[in-house]
Amino acid sequence: MKNLKFFGGILLVAMALVLVSLALFSPENGMFTAFWDAGFFTLRGEPSLIVIYIGSALSFVVGSCLLARHIKNKKEEM
Repeated sequence: MKNLKFFGGILLVAMALVLVSLALFSPENGMFTAFWDAGFFTLRGEPSLIVIYIGSALSFVVGSCLLARHIKNKKEEM
């Protein structure tokens, strides 16, 4: 379970950083177009990018919390 928290934290933080960098540097890329065509985000442009930013922020916060718990448990074991 400890390694799962560590792996999940790293995965969530990495996913958040990739999504934000894609949204910032190439908002018209194929992945976002596929999301819009599939109906996940109905509005192109700013409103959909805000949803992506909020999702990335939540992923970053949850991933950071998991990593902080992993580090805290590691220190308590010592």
